[in-house]
Amino acid sequence: MGNTQVSLPALSAKIYQEWLPKTVLVQSCDDAYEGEFNLETREIDIPVYHDLSIHLTSLKEAELKPASIEFVKASTKRVSIDKGRYSHWGQTEVGKLMSRLSAEDSEVRKKLVNKWAVEAEKELAQWCALLPSGQQIDLITALTVATSNENGLLGSGNVMQALDILKAFAINNNMEPSEFKFFVSEKFESVLRDSKLVLASVSADEAFRSGSVGVVNSVDIRRHNVASITTRNASTHIVESEWGIWKTKDGIQYVVPYKNTVSYEISPTEVLMGGTGYQTVEYYDFFNLYPSRLYKVKIRYAGTSNPPSSF
Repeated sequence: MGNTQVSLPALSAKIYQEWLPKTVLVQSCDDAYEGEFNLETREIDIPVYHDLSIHLTSLKEAELKPASIEFVKASTKRVSIDKGRYSHWGQTEVGKLMSRLSAEDSEVRKKLVNKWAVEAEKELAQWCALLPSGQQIDLITALTVATSNENGLLGSGNVMQALDILKAFAINNNMEPSEFKFFVSEKFESVLRDSKLVLASVSADEAFRSGSVGVVNSVDIRRHNVASITTRNASTHIVESEWGIWKTKDGIQYVVPYKNTVSYEISPTEVLMGGTGYQTVEYYDFFNLYPSRLYKVKIRYAGTSNPPSSF
């Protein structure tokens, strides 16, 4: 029994390691946080890095005097973890629980992992879609101006212009477009296919990641499967408008500082004579500490459709 109890935290870590690679958006976030997590206050300190300065000088002087020594400047932002996910098990014998969940081909664990990945993707995508207007790129308006298309529709004929607009937003904020990735639905991928553009391949380690589409016009494009941030035709279910997500890795800090499998008492009203149940739980949250490195992108493919405004 003692050895089994010790192995429960390892089970939680295994579940986390398996659901994360099944995501597209969550996997693309900065998850490098390491540090203490206070279960009572549920607060953590995330480092926030500032720009290093460039010093201008002239060689007209006989002597070049360097500026004072400079260290990498960082401060921390204290945030509160406000979210959790869990599954609990109506299994009173921990040995049987471990056997069911730890087996290499455990169908129970596979179902849990898949459901957690789907819910994590959906929650993060909807959060991005509700970002304030200051973090919005309106491709409908921009394409109306650029192409004289009164409905601002995105299609095979102007998809390159759309990608140029995304890059221009980054450049206008003194950022490198190559640091960004563009997350969109399968409809955007079909537009690229119809335009007969040649997709550049991504690096070997990226090629096998879920959602990889390719590089077009120097933009790394990823496909997500979150239907709730799209508006679809009632009959065909083809996407007519959507919220795309234009972000860098550090545009979202996604932290999971607590992973565990814990026991709890089952009352005699639920199980004869009562017993012990088990709960696999994670505390997590996500933050946008660098607003200029994350945008929601308003896209229209058909008619006068608009992406969802609420969830």
